[in-house]
Amino acid sequence: MTSPSDVPTTVHRHADLEALSRAAARALVADIESVLESQDRYALALAGGSTPRRLYELLAAGTEGALPWPRIHLFWGDERYVPPTHPDSNTRRARQVLIDEIPIPADNVHPIPTQGDAPEADAAAYEAILRRFFSDGPPTFDTVLLGLGSDGHTASLFPETSVLADDERWVRVVTAPPRHDVSTRISCTLPVLNGARRAIFLAAGPRKRAAVHRVLNEQDESLPATHVQPRAQLDWYLDRACWPPKHD
Repeated sequence: MTSPSDVPTTVHRHADLEALSRAAARALVADIESVLESQDRYALALAGGSTPRRLYELLAAGTEGALPWPRIHLFWGDERYVPPTHPDSNTRRARQVLIDEIPIPADNVHPIPTQGDAPEADAAAYEAILRRFFSDGPPTFDTVLLGLGSDGHTASLFPETSVLADDERWVRVVTAPPRHDVSTRISCTLPVLNGARRAIFLAAGPRKRAAVHRVLNEQDESLPATHVQPRAQLDWYLDRACWPPKHD
């Protein structure tokens, strides 16, 4: 992996998950509105896990501002290799609280395929989708939403994952360490995450505190999250429970 760059990084500290979710929603809505003044579409990569759920509910309700969903395209940074109806599916979770609640055209939703038993083929298929979509525009997403695991992983890139920053593949099959319930994953690689104009990390709860400290304060290069360096802006939205010591 390459060393972290000097991309502008802003840490937003909030009292709890509700406050950080509302702040992230306001910022994302404002960014979408601004970008769509000069381009036709906005590409947003969704994160899995439980932390983004409240953000998605707020976006669906338009609480922090209504969005032009027909001009927004939704992608995923990673997916567990389970059927899309499985409780652990990132796609299923996003559909429940966001996609099924908004007027977005079906063609604007681009889930990672996990219907069969051929993860390598599905990873290649998703890479082809991304390359076609971004063939005549920005390198990748306008914004990628990311979570942070207590082990410092993000998307499905784990400390044990052999995925280098100069990886020529955009999407890869990843085997999660045994501490994770679902072993087989499909993940965008670092070049795709770093090709995004902006990345937003959402982290909440005391279990994330040590990992946040290792990424933000120590810049621990053994953690994949440390190597997320988008083109223009990196934002961290944290609740009080996971503020690292330097930020107390």
